[in-house]
Amino acid sequence: MSGLYIHIPFCLQKCLYCDFYSSATRKSKKAYLEALVREWEERKNDVDWGVKSSIKTIYIGGGTPSSLDRDEVKYLFDSILKDLTLFHPNLEEMEITFEANPENLTYEYLNFLKTQTPINRLSIGVQSFCDNDLRAIGRKHSALQAADCVQLAQKVGFKNISIDLIFALKDMTKERWQANLRKAIELKVQHISAYCLTVEKGTMLNTLVEKKKIVLPNEMEQEEQFLIAKDYLTKNKYQHYETSNYCLKGYRSQHNSLYWQNKPYLALGASAHSFNLKKRRWNINNLQEYIEGVNQNKTIYQEEILTPKDIYNEYILSATRVKEGISISYIRENFSQETLNHFLLQIPDLLKNNLIQRQNDHYLLTTKGILLSNQIAVSLFL
Repeated sequence: MSGLYIHIPFCLQKCLYCDFYSSATRKSKKAYLEALVREWEERKNDVDWGVKSSIKTIYIGGGTPSSLDRDEVKYLFDSILKDLTLFHPNLEEMEITFEANPENLTYEYLNFLKTQTPINRLSIGVQSFCDNDLRAIGRKHSALQAADCVQLAQKVGFKNISIDLIFALKDMTKERWQANLRKAIELKVQHISAYCLTVEKGTMLNTLVEKKKIVLPNEMEQEEQFLIAKDYLTKNKYQHYETSNYCLKGYRSQHNSLYWQNKPYLALGASAHSFNLKKRRWNINNLQEYIEGVNQNKTIYQEEILTPKDIYNEYILSATRVKEGISISYIRENFSQETLNHFLLQIPDLLKNNLIQRQNDHYLLTTKGILLSNQIAVSLFL
Protein backbone atom coordinates (compact mmCIF):
# COMPACT_ATOMS: atom_id res chain seq x y z
CA MET A 1 0.00 0.00 0.00
CA SER A 2 1.27 3.46 -0.86
CA GLY A 3 -0.82 5.29 1.72
CA LEU A 4 -2.73 4.87 4.96
CA TYR A 5 -5.96 6.74 5.70
CA ILE A 6 -7.39 6.83 9.24
CA HIS A 7 -10.94 8.09 9.76
CA ILE A 8 -11.83 9.97 12.95
CA PRO A 9 -15.62 10.48 12.78
CA PHE A 10 -16.15 12.70 15.82
CA CYS A 11 -17.52 16.23 15.43
CA LEU A 12 -18.95 18.67 17.93
CA GLN A 13 -21.78 19.27 15.49
CA LYS A 14 -22.66 18.39 11.90
CA CYS A 15 -22.08 21.17 9.36
CA LEU A 16 -25.06 21.96 7.13
CA TYR A 17 -23.36 20.79 3.93
CA CYS A 18 -21.39 17.78 5.16
CA ASP A 19 -22.21 14.28 3.91
CA PHE A 20 -19.10 12.53 5.29
CA TYR A 21 -19.78 10.01 8.02
CA SER A 22 -19.45 11.67 11.41
CA SER A 23 -20.86 11.43 14.92
CA ALA A 24 -21.59 14.16 17.44
CA THR A 25 -21.13 11.79 20.39
CA ARG A 26 -17.79 11.78 22.22
CA LYS A 27 -18.59 8.92 24.59
CA SER A 28 -17.17 6.21 22.35
CA LYS A 29 -13.82 7.81 21.50
CA LYS A 30 -11.68 5.45 23.59
CA ALA A 31 -13.49 2.34 22.35
CA TYR A 32 -13.32 3.60 18.77
CA LEU A 33 -9.57 4.27 18.87
CA GLU A 34 -8.96 0.83 20.36
CA ALA A 35 -11.05 -0.70 17.55
CA LEU A 36 -9.05 1.28 14.97
CA VAL A 37 -5.81 -0.13 16.33
CA ARG A 38 -7.24 -3.66 16.36
CA GLU A 39 -8.37 -3.29 12.74
CA TRP A 40 -4.84 -2.13 11.85
CA GLU A 41 -3.28 -5.12 13.59
CA GLU A 42 -5.61 -7.49 11.74
CA ARG A 43 -5.27 -5.93 8.30
CA LYS A 44 -1.63 -4.85 8.04
CA ASN A 45 -0.51 -8.39 7.12
CA ASP A 46 -3.64 -9.45 5.24
CA VAL A 47 -2.98 -11.29 1.95
CA ASP A 48 -5.20 -8.99 -0.13
CA TRP A 49 -5.13 -5.80 1.88
CA GLY A 50 -1.91 -5.90 3.86
CA VAL A 51 1.13 -3.65 3.53
CA LYS A 52 3.31 -5.06 0.73
CA SER A 53 5.53 -2.01 0.22
CA SER A 54 6.49 0.83 2.54
CA ILE A 55 3.70 3.23 3.40
CA LYS A 56 4.73 6.71 2.25
CA THR A 57 1.79 8.83 3.37
CA ILE A 58 -0.57 8.90 6.35
CA TYR A 59 -3.73 10.99 6.28
CA ILE A 60 -5.88 11.40 9.39
CA GLY A 61 -9.23 12.76 8.29
CA GLY A 62 -12.77 13.02 9.48
CA GLY A 63 -14.99 14.12 11.01
CA THR A 64 -12.68 16.23 13.10
CA PRO A 65 -9.36 14.62 14.07
CA SER A 66 -8.51 17.71 16.12
CA SER A 67 -11.38 16.77 18.45
CA LEU A 68 -8.96 14.17 19.85
CA ASP A 69 -7.06 15.30 22.94
CA ARG A 70 -3.28 14.98 23.24
CA ASP A 71 -3.33 11.58 24.94
CA GLU A 72 -5.64 10.20 22.26
CA VAL A 73 -3.47 11.49 19.41
CA LYS A 74 -0.36 10.08 21.10
CA TYR A 75 -2.05 6.69 21.63
CA LEU A 76 -3.04 6.56 17.97
CA PHE A 77 0.45 7.25 16.64
CA ASP A 78 2.21 5.05 19.19
CA SER A 79 -0.05 2.15 18.20
CA ILE A 80 0.00 2.60 14.43
CA LEU A 81 3.75 3.25 14.22
CA LYS A 82 4.71 0.39 16.54
CA ASP A 83 6.03 -1.63 13.59
CA LEU A 84 8.18 0.90 11.73
CA THR A 85 9.25 -1.67 9.13
CA LEU A 86 5.88 -1.10 7.40
CA PHE A 87 6.64 2.57 6.79
CA HIS A 88 9.14 4.64 4.85
CA PRO A 89 12.48 4.32 6.67
CA ASN A 90 12.58 8.05 7.40
CA LEU A 91 9.33 9.33 8.92
CA GLU A 92 10.42 12.91 8.29
CA GLU A 93 10.35 12.21 4.55
CA MET A 94 6.79 10.90 4.70
CA GLU A 95 3.80 13.17 4.29
CA ILE A 96 1.73 12.85 7.48
CA THR A 97 -1.42 14.99 7.32
CA PHE A 98 -3.77 15.86 10.16
CA GLU A 99 -7.15 17.52 9.50
CA ALA A 100 -8.12 20.18 12.02
CA ASN A 101 -10.72 22.82 12.73
CA PRO A 102 -9.62 26.35 13.71
CA GLU A 103 -11.46 26.32 17.05
CA ASN A 104 -9.31 23.40 18.25
CA LEU A 105 -5.96 24.85 17.24
CA THR A 106 -4.64 26.58 20.33
CA TYR A 107 -0.93 27.35 20.59
CA GLU A 108 -0.51 24.53 23.13
CA TYR A 109 -2.27 21.94 20.95
CA LEU A 110 -0.36 22.99 17.83
CA ASN A 111 2.94 22.91 19.68
CA PHE A 112 2.11 19.39 20.89
CA LEU A 113 1.32 18.24 17.34
CA LYS A 114 4.58 19.72 16.03
CA THR A 115 6.94 18.58 18.76
CA GLN A 116 5.47 15.31 20.05
CA THR A 117 3.97 13.67 16.96
CA PRO A 118 5.30 12.92 13.46
CA ILE A 119 2.64 15.16 11.85
CA ASN A 120 4.26 17.44 9.26
CA ARG A 121 1.26 18.69 7.30
CA LEU A 122 -1.93 20.35 8.51
CA SER A 123 -5.18 20.53 6.57
CA ILE A 124 -7.28 23.23 8.22
CA GLY A 125 -11.02 23.56 7.60
CA VAL A 126 -11.12 27.35 7.27
CA GLN A 127 -13.92 27.38 4.65
CA SER A 128 -14.17 31.19 4.74
CA PHE A 129 -12.57 34.29 6.26
CA CYS A 130 -16.00 35.94 6.48
CA ASP A 131 -18.11 35.54 9.64
CA ASN A 132 -21.39 35.73 7.69
CA ASP A 133 -20.33 32.79 5.53
CA LEU A 134 -19.24 30.75 8.55
CA ARG A 135 -22.52 31.31 10.36
CA ALA A 136 -24.50 30.45 7.22
CA ILE A 137 -22.90 26.99 6.96
CA GLY A 138 -22.93 26.25 10.69
CA ARG A 139 -19.20 26.50 11.44
CA LYS A 140 -18.20 27.09 15.06
CA HIS A 141 -15.08 29.19 14.48
CA SER A 142 -14.82 32.87 13.58
CA ALA A 143 -12.95 34.53 10.73
CA LEU A 144 -10.42 35.85 13.25
CA GLN A 145 -9.82 32.34 14.64
CA ALA A 146 -9.32 31.05 11.09
CA ALA A 147 -6.52 33.50 10.35
CA ASP A 148 -5.00 33.28 13.84
CA CYS A 149 -4.70 29.48 13.83
CA VAL A 150 -2.79 29.52 10.54
CA GLN A 151 -0.33 32.03 11.98
CA LEU A 152 0.00 30.02 15.19
CA ALA A 153 0.71 26.87 13.17
CA GLN A 154 3.43 28.74 11.33
CA LYS A 155 4.80 30.08 14.60
CA VAL A 156 5.28 26.60 16.09
CA GLY A 157 7.09 25.47 12.96
CA PHE A 158 4.62 23.90 10.51
CA LYS A 159 5.88 24.54 6.99
CA ASN A 160 3.26 22.62 5.03
CA ILE A 161 -0.22 24.00 5.65
CA SER A 162 -3.30 23.47 3.51
CA ILE A 163 -6.59 25.28 3.98
CA ASP A 164 -10.05 24.51 2.63
CA LEU A 165 -12.15 27.33 1.17
CA ILE A 166 -15.71 27.06 -0.16
CA PHE A 167 -17.23 29.23 -2.89
CA ALA A 168 -20.80 29.61 -4.17
CA LEU A 169 -22.08 30.08 -0.62
CA LYS A 170 -25.34 31.86 0.17
CA ASP A 171 -25.09 35.55 -0.76
CA MET A 172 -21.44 35.17 -1.78
CA THR A 173 -20.44 37.85 -4.25
CA LYS A 174 -17.36 37.67 -6.44
CA GLU A 175 -15.86 40.47 -4.32
CA ARG A 176 -16.27 38.44 -1.13
CA TRP A 177 -14.75 35.39 -2.80
CA GLN A 178 -11.80 37.46 -4.01
CA ALA A 179 -11.31 38.75 -0.46
CA ASN A 180 -11.11 35.15 0.80
CA LEU A 181 -8.47 34.30 -1.78
CA ARG A 182 -6.48 37.44 -0.97
CA LYS A 183 -6.45 36.54 2.72
CA ALA A 184 -5.24 33.00 1.96
CA ILE A 185 -2.35 34.38 -0.09
CA GLU A 186 -1.50 36.95 2.59
CA LEU A 187 -1.17 34.08 5.06
CA LYS A 188 1.32 32.35 2.72
CA VAL A 189 -0.20 28.89 3.02
CA GLN A 190 1.40 26.25 0.81
CA HIS A 191 -1.81 24.59 -0.39
CA ILE A 192 -5.39 25.70 -1.02
CA SER A 193 -8.37 23.44 -1.71
CA ALA A 194 -11.12 25.59 -3.24
CA TYR A 195 -14.41 23.72 -3.40
CA CYS A 196 -17.74 24.70 -4.88
CA LEU A 197 -20.50 24.20 -2.33
CA THR A 198 -22.27 20.98 -3.27
CA VAL A 199 -25.80 20.20 -2.11
CA GLU A 200 -25.77 16.53 -1.13
CA LYS A 201 -28.91 14.52 -0.45
CA GLY A 202 -29.48 13.75 3.22
CA THR A 203 -27.79 16.93 4.46
CA MET A 204 -29.49 19.76 6.31
CA LEU A 205 -28.44 22.07 3.48
CA ASN A 206 -30.37 19.97 0.98
CA THR A 207 -33.48 20.23 3.15
CA LEU A 208 -33.15 24.02 3.41
CA VAL A 209 -32.61 24.41 -0.34
CA GLU A 210 -35.59 22.20 -1.17
CA LYS A 211 -37.78 24.28 1.17
CA LYS A 212 -36.39 27.43 -0.50
CA LYS A 213 -35.12 28.75 2.83
CA ILE A 214 -31.66 29.14 1.28
CA VAL A 215 -30.97 30.36 -2.25
CA LEU A 216 -27.50 29.60 -3.59
CA PRO A 217 -25.61 31.14 -6.52
CA ASN A 218 -26.69 29.81 -9.92
CA GLU A 219 -24.49 27.75 -12.25
CA MET A 220 -23.17 30.80 -14.10
CA GLU A 221 -22.16 32.45 -10.81
CA GLN A 222 -20.52 29.21 -9.66
CA GLU A 223 -18.45 29.05 -12.85
CA GLU A 224 -17.47 32.70 -12.47
CA GLN A 225 -16.21 32.12 -8.93
CA PHE A 226 -14.31 28.99 -10.03
CA LEU A 227 -12.57 31.00 -12.75
CA ILE A 228 -11.78 33.81 -10.32
CA ALA A 229 -9.96 31.30 -8.09
CA LYS A 230 -8.12 29.70 -11.01
CA ASP A 231 -6.99 33.06 -12.43
CA TYR A 232 -6.09 34.73 -9.13
CA LEU A 233 -4.25 31.81 -7.58
CA THR A 234 -2.26 30.88 -10.68
CA LYS A 235 -1.21 34.53 -11.06
CA ASN A 236 0.11 34.29 -7.51
CA LYS A 237 2.34 31.27 -8.29
CA TYR A 238 -0.05 28.54 -7.16
CA GLN A 239 -0.13 25.53 -9.48
CA HIS A 240 -3.63 24.37 -10.43
CA TYR A 241 -2.83 20.66 -10.30
CA GLU A 242 -6.31 19.19 -9.73
CA THR A 243 -9.79 20.57 -10.34
CA SER A 244 -10.21 21.89 -6.78
CA ASN A 245 -6.60 22.02 -5.61
CA TYR A 246 -3.80 24.58 -5.84
CA CYS A 247 -0.31 24.54 -4.39
CA LEU A 248 3.01 26.31 -4.37
CA LYS A 249 5.77 24.40 -6.17
CA GLY A 250 6.63 21.16 -4.35
CA TYR A 251 3.54 21.12 -2.12
CA ARG A 252 1.05 18.88 -3.91
CA SER A 253 -0.93 16.68 -1.55
CA GLN A 254 0.99 13.42 -1.89
CA HIS A 255 -1.71 11.38 -0.17
CA ASN A 256 -4.67 12.73 -2.15
CA SER A 257 -2.62 12.32 -5.32
CA LEU A 258 -2.70 8.56 -4.64
CA TYR A 259 -6.47 8.69 -5.19
CA TRP A 260 -6.16 10.66 -8.43
CA GLN A 261 -3.34 8.43 -9.72
CA ASN A 262 -5.21 5.21 -8.86
CA LYS A 263 -2.48 4.05 -6.47
CA PRO A 264 -3.29 1.54 -3.67
CA TYR A 265 -4.14 2.68 -0.16
CA LEU A 266 -5.41 1.13 3.05
CA ALA A 267 -8.10 2.87 5.08
CA LEU A 268 -9.11 2.26 8.70
CA GLY A 269 -12.22 3.22 10.63
CA ALA A 270 -15.97 3.53 10.23
CA SER A 271 -16.98 4.29 6.59
CA ALA A 272 -13.32 4.23 5.41
CA HIS A 273 -12.67 3.15 1.79
CA SER A 274 -9.62 1.08 0.69
CA PHE A 275 -8.27 0.28 -2.79
CA ASN A 276 -5.74 -2.41 -3.81
CA LEU A 277 -5.80 -1.99 -7.63
CA LYS A 278 -8.18 -4.96 -8.05
CA LYS A 279 -10.82 -4.34 -5.41
CA ARG A 280 -12.46 -1.58 -3.42
CA ARG A 281 -13.51 -2.14 0.18
CA TRP A 282 -15.62 0.10 2.37
CA ASN A 283 -16.25 -0.28 6.09
CA ILE A 284 -19.64 -0.05 7.74
CA ASN A 285 -20.70 3.57 8.35
CA ASN A 286 -22.04 3.14 11.88
CA LEU A 287 -19.84 3.90 14.88
CA GLN A 288 -21.20 1.33 17.33
CA GLU A 289 -21.57 -1.42 14.73
CA TYR A 290 -17.96 -0.79 13.63
CA ILE A 291 -16.66 -1.05 17.21
CA GLU A 292 -18.69 -4.16 17.99
CA GLY A 293 -17.83 -5.77 14.65
CA VAL A 294 -14.08 -5.31 15.10
CA ASN A 295 -14.15 -6.53 18.71
CA GLN A 296 -16.27 -9.58 17.87
CA ASN A 297 -14.41 -10.46 14.65
CA LYS A 298 -17.48 -9.86 12.51
CA THR A 299 -17.35 -8.71 8.91
CA ILE A 300 -17.37 -4.91 9.00
CA TYR A 301 -17.01 -4.22 5.29
CA GLN A 302 -18.28 -4.77 1.77
CA GLU A 303 -16.06 -5.40 -1.25
CA GLU A 304 -16.32 -4.84 -4.97
CA ILE A 305 -14.12 -6.63 -7.51
CA LEU A 306 -13.30 -4.17 -10.28
CA THR A 307 -13.78 -5.19 -13.92
CA PRO A 308 -11.52 -3.87 -16.70
CA LYS A 309 -14.38 -1.51 -17.59
CA ASP A 310 -14.53 -0.21 -14.00
CA ILE A 311 -10.77 0.33 -13.89
CA TYR A 312 -10.77 2.20 -17.22
CA ASN A 313 -13.70 4.42 -16.22
CA GLU A 314 -12.07 5.23 -12.88
CA TYR A 315 -8.84 6.13 -14.65
CA ILE A 316 -10.70 8.48 -17.00
CA LEU A 317 -12.59 10.10 -14.12
CA SER A 318 -9.36 10.76 -12.22
CA ALA A 319 -7.30 11.80 -15.25
CA THR A 320 -9.84 14.43 -16.28
CA ARG A 321 -9.38 16.07 -12.87
CA VAL A 322 -5.58 16.39 -12.81
CA LYS A 323 -3.23 18.76 -14.58
CA GLU A 324 -1.38 16.00 -16.47
CA GLY A 325 -4.55 14.76 -18.17
CA ILE A 326 -5.13 11.46 -19.95
CA SER A 327 -2.13 9.43 -21.12
CA ILE A 328 -2.61 7.64 -24.43
CA SER A 329 0.29 5.26 -23.72
CA TYR A 330 -1.21 4.38 -20.31
CA ILE A 331 -4.46 3.35 -21.99
CA ARG A 332 -2.57 1.46 -24.69
CA GLU A 333 -0.44 -0.43 -22.15
CA ASN A 334 -3.14 -1.23 -19.59
CA PHE A 335 -6.32 -1.79 -21.58
CA SER A 336 -7.52 -3.63 -24.67
CA GLN A 337 -7.21 -2.38 -28.24
CA GLU A 338 -11.00 -2.12 -28.30
CA THR A 339 -10.88 0.24 -25.31
CA LEU A 340 -8.19 2.36 -26.96
CA ASN A 341 -10.22 2.55 -30.16
CA HIS A 342 -13.27 3.67 -28.18
CA PHE A 343 -11.23 6.39 -26.49
CA LEU A 344 -9.70 7.67 -29.73
CA LEU A 345 -13.10 7.75 -31.42
CA GLN A 346 -14.36 10.37 -28.96
CA ILE A 347 -11.35 12.69 -29.28
CA PRO A 348 -12.11 14.61 -32.53
CA ASP A 349 -15.35 16.14 -31.20
CA LEU A 350 -13.69 17.15 -27.93
CA LEU A 351 -10.84 18.80 -29.83
CA LYS A 352 -13.23 20.51 -32.24
CA ASN A 353 -15.19 22.02 -29.33
CA ASN A 354 -11.99 23.21 -27.61
CA LEU A 355 -12.64 21.04 -24.56
CA ILE A 356 -9.29 19.25 -24.68
CA GLN A 357 -5.86 19.85 -26.17
CA ARG A 358 -3.03 17.47 -27.01
CA GLN A 359 0.36 17.81 -25.34
CA ASN A 360 2.79 15.09 -26.41
CA ASP A 361 1.37 11.79 -25.13
CA HIS A 362 -1.44 13.39 -23.13
CA TYR A 363 -4.82 14.97 -23.66
CA LEU A 364 -5.40 17.84 -21.23
CA LEU A 365 -8.63 19.63 -20.47
CA THR A 366 -8.79 23.28 -21.52
CA THR A 367 -10.22 25.87 -19.13
CA LYS A 368 -13.53 25.47 -20.95
CA GLY A 369 -13.19 21.71 -20.57
CA ILE A 370 -12.51 21.86 -16.83
CA LEU A 371 -15.93 23.46 -16.36
CA LEU A 372 -17.44 20.44 -18.12
CA SER A 373 -15.07 17.77 -16.78
CA ASN A 374 -17.79 15.42 -15.55
CA GLN A 375 -19.58 15.47 -18.91
CA ILE A 376 -16.28 14.91 -20.74
CA ALA A 377 -15.46 11.95 -18.51
CA VAL A 378 -18.89 10.41 -19.11
CA SER A 379 -18.44 10.81 -22.88
CA LEU A 380 -15.20 8.81 -22.64
CA PHE A 381 -16.57 6.05 -20.40
CA LEU A 382 -17.16 2.55 -21.69
